[in-house]
Amino acid sequence: MTDTTPIPSLDQVAGRIEELMTRHRLPSIALAIAHGDRVEARGFGLADLQGRPASGHTPYLLASVTKPVVATLCVMLAEQGLIDLDEPLADRLPWLDADRPGRPGRRGRPSVRQALNHTAGFGRYWDFAYDEAPLGIEAALDRYGVLIHEPGTRFEYANLGYGVLEPWLAAATGRPLGDLLERYLFAPLKLTSAAFGPGAAGAQAAVPYTAERHLPYPTITTSHPAASMAWMSAADLARFGLTHAHAPAWAAAVRTPGVGSGEVYGLGWNVRHPDGVEVLAHAGDMCGVGASLAVLPDLGVSAAAVVNRTGSVAQARTACEILLESLVSRIGPEESAPSPAPMPVGEWAGRVAAPSGAIPVRMGICGDATAWVEVAGTGRTPARLESDEAYDVMIAAEAQLPTPDALRASPWLELALDVGGERLTGSARAVKHGESGDRVGNCLTHWCELERVR
Repeated sequence: MTDTTPIPSLDQVAGRIEELMTRHRLPSIALAIAHGDRVEARGFGLADLQGRPASGHTPYLLASVTKPVVATLCVMLAEQGLIDLDEPLADRLPWLDADRPGRPGRRGRPSVRQALNHTAGFGRYWDFAYDEAPLGIEAALDRYGVLIHEPGTRFEYANLGYGVLEPWLAAATGRPLGDLLERYLFAPLKLTSAAFGPGAAGAQAAVPYTAERHLPYPTITTSHPAASMAWMSAADLARFGLTHAHAPAWAAAVRTPGVGSGEVYGLGWNVRHPDGVEVLAHAGDMCGVGASLAVLPDLGVSAAAVVNRTGSVAQARTACEILLESLVSRIGPEESAPSPAPMPVGEWAGRVAAPSGAIPVRMGICGDATAWVEVAGTGRTPARLESDEAYDVMIAAEAQLPTPDALRASPWLELALDVGGERLTGSARAVKHGESGDRVGNCLTHWCELERVR
């Protein structure tokens, strides 16, 4: 690709971005495209609904686009011999190996690399707190760090894997993660807007807003900041992405996939090949923000979009695709039919292993694809059969796990299970999807095992 390759200027796409913003009631959207020495960035709308305009240099919370940032740091440190990506996490964090009598789940000692490519074995998890202290990663791992899968055998997107990298990196290097990011990534790449941690970008940052009423979020904290809490402007995010087009050894290393999955996930990046073009991509979606970053390494192009409203990740991705449409048709997930899984028709009974003790659960799946679930003898609740790429079967219901953590912000239940003859094993997730009550809730994963009773 040469400097004369036609990529759009932001003036050319401004009308479409403004229409996207109006149609979806976005407070603001900032986007940038980078190629060679050129980084063009622009903001639309308001970073603060009190009247402060957004710009391409306004810092936004990146949500899960933090993951490629942290993964890039880890690969760079490994290339310099400062860390070993194949070291078991518990070698430096012995509390991960602490004996927990009667704790169910798989056994294993996941490595740094497995945490980075989501094959460490942890289940789905997120937690958020507002103007208060979060649970904390050590407590979160103690309560919810059960290994649902044997390490290295299966992909399941897991914030806990990235969350535990923060104390591991501090133990391995003697420096906190924020200092490592500044010293080895932000400062050398001149990412002047970049910051890490709750509220770290300060008063100049875009204010995160709720989806319906556009209420500002208070300071957002989480037990897994290494998965969720980096900040950058659109300009700096595109500039960061472009470093993966320059093909140093560490940029090639992030493409190395873990195990097979619906998507090929390397170290912090989804790796796709729409139209035969390699695309490294990641999106982020959480409290008051949506973000998308896409890199076309062989073409030397990077595009970024950030939004300050809950539930806006699709619009951020669309903005990136508008910027890149002359080069590639899409950057989103590949369209493919899920593999058929055995349908465990019948009635099943067992337990959810919660931190406060075992909770009895019953589940039924009928031949007409209807389902129900019963928690702790409270009566049957209708359930929906859904799909989950990491499991054979999943049912979801408005059923409450009666644990202190779940009662706070996780009112629904998902049972995501693998079929093994007359036994089902996997995850029971206490979760809140969406933003009812003007706050994003939590997803707490527990070990679940059921046996056929009918």
